Amino acid sequence: MDFTPNIFVGSSSEGKNIAEEIVKQLEGFADCMLWTRAFEIGKSNFENLTGQIAFYDYAILIATADDVTVSRSKKQKTGRDNVLFEFGLFTGGLGHTRVFYILEENIKIPSDLSGITLPFIPNIGDHALDKVITDRIEEIKKHIENKEKTFDLGLLPSTALAYGYFSNFVVRTVERLLEDKAKKRKFTLVGNEKFQIQDLKFTVLIPNDLSDDMFSKVKAKRLNGGWGKLNVARKDIRDYDFSVDVSKAVNGELHLVDIPFTLNALNKAIELYSKKQHIGKNVKELILEEREIRNFKRTLEYLINENTFTRGIVNIEVVDI
Repeated sequence: MDFTPNIFVGSSSEGKNIAEEIVKQLEGFADCMLWTRAFEIGKSNFENLTGQIAFYDYAILIATADDVTVSRSKKQKTGRDNVLFEFGLFTGGLGHTRVFYILEENIKIPSDLSGITLPFIPNIGDHALDKVITDRIEEIKKHIENKEKTFDLGLLPSTALAYGYFSNFVVRTVERLLEDKAKKRKFTLVGNEKFQIQDLKFTVLIPNDLSDDMFSKVKAKRLNGGWGKLNVARKDIRDYDFSVDVSKAVNGELHLVDIPFTLNALNKAIELYSKKQHIGKNVKELILEEREIRNFKRTLEYLINENTFTRGIVNIEVVDI
């Protein structure tokens, strides 16, 4: 994988030793946050949990047989209610394929989970416990590695924004200009003579932070980079107004550059989610921003490489603007 996932690990007090062993075995593969270190001072546990779900890529909840309940006249061992509650919260926030519910054997589980393959571990004290925990962690690692080849719609909109930017702008732009290239149309670049496309390149510049308005970033990059402009007449939907790296417009190469304005929406979504009421960014906000920028980039890369129009023409750079 090209990044280190953030994983929340929760358990009861009685299951803390197992949770700590899981964190230990995931060291080097993931950054794990044990539930004992996840809660901020001055907030209720519920507020802490609901306000932090989006900061994690995955969650592991361990239900050990700590309680005994009587359900429909049948006495059974059960896990703590708060562990099951946290499993529900994270499943609703991250999606069921990103949450792992590890259960001690012979524990009562809700009927809604019947038929789902769940990772069980032997009873605490069983001689095979350590080996089985290791096996379960290996299974979780493989699941995460495979999962990172796909892209989900999460609490924050980076995946949806990348898809919208690609389908509504990038692929339409490339398709249109390839048509113009085939028809040998000529364009006038700012400060240049008539220009006919011999080769087409398109670079998407993704800022490495969302601190400023994207309009300001684009303006700064245009001025500092000496970008020119190219306007293509209306066809089908709207006119196209492109930024062009004039310095690269040689030997018939048209080199388009773009900074996605749609990242403004992502920045606003992060601020709303984190209930930002301060200037600057705390550590969790920085982690969240970095993760969403990375997800936007990875989703866009996948779409570009899967599309016959954009493959080999469009590339992405993460830049400091």
